Amino acid sequence: MEIQHLSVRDFRNFAEGELDLGQRFTVLFGENGAGKTNLVEALYLVSTLRSFRVSELGPLIRQGAPSAHVELRGHDPALDLSTRLGVNLVRSGRSVRRAAVADGKTIRPASEFYGRARAILFTPEDLGILRGSPGGRRNFLDRVLFARERAHISDVQRYEKTLRSRNHVLRKEPNPTTRDNLLDAYEVALAEFGARIWSRREVLVEALRASFVAVFDQIHGAGLTAAVHYRGKLGEVAAEEREAALLEALRRRRSDDLIRGTTTVGPHRDDLEMTLDGQPVGTFASQGQTRALVLAFKIAEVRGARDLFGEPPLLLLDDVSSELDPLRNAQLFEALTEDAGQCVLTTTAPHFVRLGDAAEARYVEVVGGTLREAAKPA
Repeated sequence: MEIQHLSVRDFRNFAEGELDLGQRFTVLFGENGAGKTNLVEALYLVSTLRSFRVSELGPLIRQGAPSAHVELRGHDPALDLSTRLGVNLVRSGRSVRRAAVADGKTIRPASEFYGRARAILFTPEDLGILRGSPGGRRNFLDRVLFARERAHISDVQRYEKTLRSRNHVLRKEPNPTTRDNLLDAYEVALAEFGARIWSRREVLVEALRASFVAVFDQIHGAGLTAAVHYRGKLGEVAAEEREAALLEALRRRRSDDLIRGTTTVGPHRDDLEMTLDGQPVGTFASQGQTRALVLAFKIAEVRGARDLFGEPPLLLLDDVSSELDPLRNAQLFEALTEDAGQCVLTTTAPHFVRLGDAAEARYVEVVGGTLREAAKPA
């Protein structure tokens, strides 16, 4: 979908906002706190029906307002039609009701709306993923898969629900017969959902690996060898044998899990591993190298989505150019010009984004919740 226009009303610090997007690049610039990231968040909300900054939707509604509205207008090439996609947020007591709307019609369930406007997101918080917990890296992979395969959303939701149920039984069920019967059922379900999650994550990493390595070399330059691998808790297991292997491992670990009160095997314990010259990124890479690695993965993700769907998704890059030296900054934008379709970038000053004369771009200044068209920097 080519997104032509974004409208927001009572969203974050915007009472109203109208943004025309360029066919290739839209550069949002302004001081910190002006609202640049809020516009990126609005675009992401319509793509995924969630925020990348908060788990609750209440903070997205402007303070004092009863509701918020975000709408994208664009062109659907598959149908050769104009389309409107929107999200309405309405306060209801202490909660917020969310409604997804396509061309004036409310879409239920949410999974039928998710991904109509595909987007790939980079934020500075992504840099902490490589140094943080394995859970953050698993979520990083799952967000990629949510945009590629709707079935992955439901598998992850069902896996997590079943995992919570198994852990509750491990900790709370006093009757051995009841406990074992429940655990038998939960372990069958965990093995079924978990095997699919495991396989999709591994296939994704394998599919993106070559592009990831090539783009990192392009951004960072030669001299360091980047690598990425998916590390399953059970090691190397053929795809067709994973469900049985997970079920056997869950049953084998049951007595230990009863002592610990938690499930110690499954894709919720797997990890994404990135290395430079064979050394773990979390302890070896500089901040600039870490940024180049994450951006390389995002651009590889764009390439993969383009190959899968026939068109690149919208690329959202929040504060993309800081912590890269001028040479690597230039190499990043060269890679973006080659690979990205539509791209929205935020930065504090327009001269930080050097796209070259050939790159079509719109520059928009964001000032205290208002938008001003600006000229491309000389």
